[in-house]
Amino acid sequence: MIMKAVGKPVFGNAKETQIWAWGSAPGGEDDESLELVPGQTVFVMVQSGAVIIGPETGSLSRIEAGQMAILNSQEENSVVLTEKHTELLLVGMSRELLCSMMTPFRPGLNQQMRRIVFEGSQSDIFERSLSRVLVERVIPAFTNPIVSGAARSFWYESQVKELIALACFAPAEGEDEFFCSRQKRLSMARVAKAKSYLKNHVDEPLDLQSLAKEVGCSPFYLSRTFSATMSMTISQYVRKLRIEAAAELIVSGKYNISEAAVEVGYQSLSHFSKAFQQVKGCLPSKYEVA
Repeated sequence: MIMKAVGKPVFGNAKETQIWAWGSAPGGEDDESLELVPGQTVFVMVQSGAVIIGPETGSLSRIEAGQMAILNSQEENSVVLTEKHTELLLVGMSRELLCSMMTPFRPGLNQQMRRIVFEGSQSDIFERSLSRVLVERVIPAFTNPIVSGAARSFWYESQVKELIALACFAPAEGEDEFFCSRQKRLSMARVAKAKSYLKNHVDEPLDLQSLAKEVGCSPFYLSRTFSATMSMTISQYVRKLRIEAAAELIVSGKYNISEAAVEVGYQSLSHFSKAFQQVKGCLPSKYEVA
């Protein structure tokens, strides 16, 4: 289901202020739909669902969960459309202000970003994955300001600068390789820790929030990293763990099928049998005989 993005202003106003932020809150009270105006550079950060953005009568761009995109609003009115239950944050600013702010730092910007900022390109869209820092610190900071009153404008400006610094600059020579290597090691360590935790709690209901807290990252980041590393979702991995453990119990002869199912956390025998067949290729009764 595709619909106009609905949510609430976080800071400023897309039609009136040079810097603004807007967050999705589907189903909330007093929601507003968002329309972009020309002359702005927009940072689109999608945490769940998907976003379609572009001119009302032209080519539209789709931005998936876990991605961010930076683009200039079109000369004609642009629209933001979302799938149901999409969670996102949009941060926008006057391109004239951004150009003035970034002129001293032009050589360090990503090449595509230079075209967006200094040439006003409307065909370029700079896309990248949402980093852990953006997901866990920057995005929540926008929606949970630590100051109030007159200081909020000053504070939000600093948040926008941090966002630009993290998202728009080309890595220094050698930094990209080092960063990727470090991130890969960190991801592998988190996945290993998650696997160990799940093995030790195989009979307990899967609680993604608790697992992410144990591992030390956000649920969204953990889910994405785990799936990319293991080629299966966390739920699929837990199912595999439980069925493998149940199969060992059945083969041991000390547990019947119902007892083995309960021992590994299944309360429904039919759900257990279905999961067993998906993992082992046969019903537990056939496996028991074999």
